[in-house]
Amino acid sequence: MNTKKYLIASVAAGIWIFFYGYLANAVVLADFWAAHTSQGLMRTPGEEIMWAIMLSCLLQGLALGYIFTRGYEATGIGEGVRFGFLIAWFVAAVYLLFYALQPVPFVATAVSMVTDGIMYVGAGIILASLYKR
Repeated sequence: MNTKKYLIASVAAGIWIFFYGYLANAVVLADFWAAHTSQGLMRTPGEEIMWAIMLSCLLQGLALGYIFTRGYEATGIGEGVRFGFLIAWFVAAVYLLFYALQPVPFVATAVSMVTDGIMYVGAGIILASLYKR
């Protein structure tokens, strides 16, 4: 593994996750989430713990980057799309479990699956673009 490329690509993926997540959830889907989130299940706008969100995004980027480098084949952007899709598939399965256990409407679960799926495909594209031989 090329440590320098890994760190650059991983941090870039983490930054993408942070900004995409904010844009998708706090801007584009803000009204949707206000209407489809159970009281007490989510923090209200302004009560979020920003350091934890930022750390989560960085840790996701580092973990995704590490996993990506383990199977890296240098086949281009398609490899990043495939990787992101596989991560999205796994995350969607976890969200389905959350749906089974938490009082969240299925439409909210489905929207999370799609929006986060796009986010992880984007992260895969960034990883494939920056982690080149």
